[in-house]
Amino acid sequence: MQSKTSYFNRTVFINDCKRYWPLTAGYGLFLLLLLPLERLTTLNHTSEYLSAWNICYKTLEIAAHGGYWIAFFTSILFAMASFSYLTNPRATNGLHALPARRETLYFTHYLSGLCGQLSVQVLAVLLTTAVLTSRGVFDAHLTGLMLLAMILPTLFFYSFGVFCMIFTGQMLAAPVFYFVLNILVVGVELLVRTFAGNFLYGWSGDTTPVLIEFSPVVKLLSEIGVGKDYAYSSNGAGYAQRISGVTLMGIGWLWFYAAVGLVLAALGLLVYRTRHSEATGNIVAVNWARPVFKYGVTFCAALALGQLLYYLFFGQYRYNGDYSLAGTLLCMAAAGLIGYFAAEMLLKKSLRVFRSGWKGAAGVTAALVLLGCCMTFDLTGYEGYVPDAGQIQSARVDFAFHNSGVSFHAELSDAETMRLLTEAHRALALDKARQQRVHRETDEWPIPGTGGGWFDVSYTLKSGRIVTRSYSHITIYAEELGDPASGAATLTAFYNAPIVALQRSVGWDDWASRVTDPRTLTDLRFTGGYVDQEVRDADGNYDHSWELDLSPAEAKAVFDAISRDALAGRVDASLFDNPQSMAGSITLFASYIDTKDPSSGYIHPDADEDGRVTANFCPVVTTRMIDTITTLCSLGIVPEFN
Repeated sequence: MQSKTSYFNRTVFINDCKRYWPLTAGYGLFLLLLLPLERLTTLNHTSEYLSAWNICYKTLEIAAHGGYWIAFFTSILFAMASFSYLTNPRATNGLHALPARRETLYFTHYLSGLCGQLSVQVLAVLLTTAVLTSRGVFDAHLTGLMLLAMILPTLFFYSFGVFCMIFTGQMLAAPVFYFVLNILVVGVELLVRTFAGNFLYGWSGDTTPVLIEFSPVVKLLSEIGVGKDYAYSSNGAGYAQRISGVTLMGIGWLWFYAAVGLVLAALGLLVYRTRHSEATGNIVAVNWARPVFKYGVTFCAALALGQLLYYLFFGQYRYNGDYSLAGTLLCMAAAGLIGYFAAEMLLKKSLRVFRSGWKGAAGVTAALVLLGCCMTFDLTGYEGYVPDAGQIQSARVDFAFHNSGVSFHAELSDAETMRLLTEAHRALALDKARQQRVHRETDEWPIPGTGGGWFDVSYTLKSGRIVTRSYSHITIYAEELGDPASGAATLTAFYNAPIVALQRSVGWDDWASRVTDPRTLTDLRFTGGYVDQEVRDADGNYDHSWELDLSPAEAKAVFDAISRDALAGRVDASLFDNPQSMAGSITLFASYIDTKDPSSGYIHPDADEDGRVTANFCPVVTTRMIDTITTLCSLGIVPEFN
């Protein structure tokens, strides 16, 4: 008789299904309540009011978000059920004594847990499709998207749960590893960012993870969603759009993580083949993973618990690179030692670890002290780095000074403005020692002759790299305006750069357009405006107010005059005093064409079907803006200034 290798044992598979049927039944009941029964109940009362598109959209939304969260929480339960024998010495030895290869046992148990979930999901989707069809809404594409939204995350999370089960011999350790490892990389990255913020002056404090792809549950949470499937047609000037269906957002990432799940399943088999049966009962059942666990726990404890201790005892009132080195090292070392010995106790299943573990503890302490010292001396050059103006493609700037009420936000790209911006940034970076000393010694704000506030900048370099810096609690001095290298002089020069002056004088701040100079907007058409002006008596008291409507031509004339004043340097302002502005307000109405390519996924949120966007300008008129004042007077408006 010819022999052959089998990777599946029917008896073991059926035994698994029989033993853990309550888990499968509970999972199935939950899915049936979530999808087909919910849809049936809702459509019985609202189907006549909802369009077919709305019904499909809501159904896919439930399947996408519900399927994702259910897969995340239940996959580890199925993995624990299918491989529970690895946490029981008698069961482990009994199964491993059977005339069955490790590959056969692994694939059989893996498939029993996976099939239990997928069969229920297919049933729920088919019943949901039947409910929609009974209401006259049948969409095979929607059925396929629902299946993918539920099956793909299940494939990853279940494989990841099995992978965790292979590495431990303790039942309760598996869900801990599963949940921690799903968010570990993002969590550690945020802790490292916080740690760096204790030391580095100008640290941006940006909490957007860079390594988010390595934390699947976080990445998928930000990617999965339901969107409108648009059909576009050009009308010659912009674009016209209509809804043609629904689409599953983030489906590319679902396919990617499903593929990663298959890789983890294969790696789990490789580890399972070398795992010793005697390791059952250990917190970490694979020998080479034990030091990874020990020093991983140590590092995370030092970062998390150490920073908590530092904040409680030393850092509550320190900001932006102003820190206590001794306090940081003390807290980090103490927390690291706690984590190190706790991990040793778990691995050795004994409390007597202090004598044997002192060498490793000493190494951990030395490493943490070295890390703190490296940050102290800024060996990476982070604090003093300012990109050259020629390397910058664009920059986003936010700053405010409380004394003068100055508040500015813009995205800039022209070369001259980049030069002025980098000079101001460099002046602040070089002023670190004084800024920290002033912040520690000053209790009352504002101080006459100074400007107190914050300054944030984010550069996008031509190489694609993003550089961000943030300076909080900064102080500039009016008496230093004569020094061209001072923070006061360089910031004032930047604030009065022509493009910056134009943007703040016309009151233009549309984040969605990403256009700094409103004159460059495509087909900019003014539709009108109005002037609302206050009239005061000889003593400066309010007398009355009046309003004047502006025609499209008059609104454009006012805008053009403001632009000429800005580019001629006649709207310069101080960072220390409030500008002398016209009493009342001016509002100009216009519209422009959104020329972004809609096929790229970008659509201006306020664009109409023809791609036109409404723009409002609220200019500020000051005494030196002679062109603007002349234009207003020619329209019969005599500006009054307060």
